[in-house]
Amino acid sequence: MKKLGLILGIALISLAAISCGSSKKATKQDAPAQQPAPVVQNQPAGLPCPDCVATATKFKYLAQTVAESEYDIQSARIFAEQNARDGLQAMIESVVTRSVDQFTQQHRDGNNVKNIAKGTIQSVGIIKGKIKNTPVTCWDAQPSKLTPGKIAVYVCVEYNAEEVYEQVVETMSADSELKIDFKQEQYKNDFYKALEEYSNN
Repeated sequence: MKKLGLILGIALISLAAISCGSSKKATKQDAPAQQPAPVVQNQPAGLPCPDCVATATKFKYLAQTVAESEYDIQSARIFAEQNARDGLQAMIESVVTRSVDQFTQQHRDGNNVKNIAKGTIQSVGIIKGKIKNTPVTCWDAQPSKLTPGKIAVYVCVEYNAEEVYEQVVETMSADSELKIDFKQEQYKNDFYKALEEYSNN
């Protein structure tokens, strides 16, 4: 009898231990597992090359082309480079023409307007030749938002405004007739004013 009671006691203790262990196991399973935070891809805000904006000291131009696939990116980049340089040239030509127009309007007395216009064309022509070798300062490629499935390729080129100003002054000063009427310091104000107006538009 004592033996039977001892066996029953051991059985009850074992059953309680098993029950307690399974209870603890259930508690661990019920607690929600710590999930890692999802990885979010950072999408670029606005266009690539955000610094590609004309300033008071730099002419900058951002051009874009579209590549059909990743294999066409380099070809698209070459095309974008040409577009960027063409755009840069047009920007410089616009500022130079505007600045010379402002100069001749304000200082018409004694100025030979026809010769100054000729000097402007010469200056722009020389600058045009230099722009052909303008290096790319920034470029990027990313999925196109306008044409899904294709890749937008961006290229930025820039040119120092001081070099443009000096080229105009050098061209005007090299002509004996223009040199008499062309006031360098007066033109400098008109040049940077025109560049600032262009940058703010």
